[in-house]
Amino acid sequence: MFVTDAALWLLDKTANGWDATAPARERARTIWNNHTRPAQRAGQITAAALAALLAVGLAAALVTGIVRLVTGLITGLVRGVAHALAYLWNSGAAGTVRDLADIPFIATRAWLRAHAQGLPATPAQIGGGALVLALVLFVSARRGSTAARIGFAILGAAGCAAVWQASPENQRLTAVAVSAGAWLLLAPSAYATRWWRPERRTRLTLNPRVEEALAGLAAAHRPAVPANLPAQQATHSMPTLTPHRRRLSPLESASSLSVAPGPAGGFRCRHCAQPLAWAATVADQERTWRTDDGSAACPDAPTTPALHQAL
Repeated sequence: MFVTDAALWLLDKTANGWDATAPARERARTIWNNHTRPAQRAGQITAAALAALLAVGLAAALVTGIVRLVTGLITGLVRGVAHALAYLWNSGAAGTVRDLADIPFIATRAWLRAHAQGLPATPAQIGGGALVLALVLFVSARRGSTAARIGFAILGAAGCAAVWQASPENQRLTAVAVSAGAWLLLAPSAYATRWWRPERRTRLTLNPRVEEALAGLAAAHRPAVPANLPAQQATHSMPTLTPHRRRLSPLESASSLSVAPGPAGGFRCRHCAQPLAWAATVADQERTWRTDDGSAACPDAPTTPALHQAL
């Protein structure tokens, strides 16, 4: 919005400035037509063309210089980051981390070479498939999948078991501890709850008049507890409606309203006792309590405006 307002303001000021130069432009046109010889006109046209070419050349040189400067800065930044990453990769700390991370892979490759003989896939292909499976399970577990979280834990346990079997007897505990530690580094992130996830819950907002009318309907049509029922049984019993009572849906239109004789035929106005429906008409699109002829005004209602209230 701010950019749009600024652009409109700049356009308005430019148009006003151009309109303000109308007298000067008219005088220049008069002088050009009446007081300038053909030779002078040719010289002025040539000077204007040379000035335009000079301005275009300067603008092109300026844009080219800015583009080269930005390109040089980006290239220098990328090269600096690449050199820094190469230095970190070749440092002693990175080498130690690579050696520790390679312990479970060495043992797993040895276990696959020993137990994958005769299979259609090579041990390298099986190991690559296991890594892809681990990645898919990790991403799915991050998204909250219960099955993926269970599968991620089973795959970690299977990897530790393979490291245990493939490692030398005097190095098994250390190799399994390193493998379990590497797997547990990913576990907190895989099993973490997404606290930043936005709430997607549908909220219904009712008109205050509609909410008040529906509350009145609920109170009016709540069945009464028989008087001879004990107090404890009346408190814990589930109320039931009589079978013959039929209430019209609040979404039914006034044209489809049919009320049986007697007070059990549907909604009625609490002031004039006329049958009502929650509907709108062609002339008035607002839904409210209306009689069968579409009228929303109640002659007996004490409030202003005098509207029907359902009972």
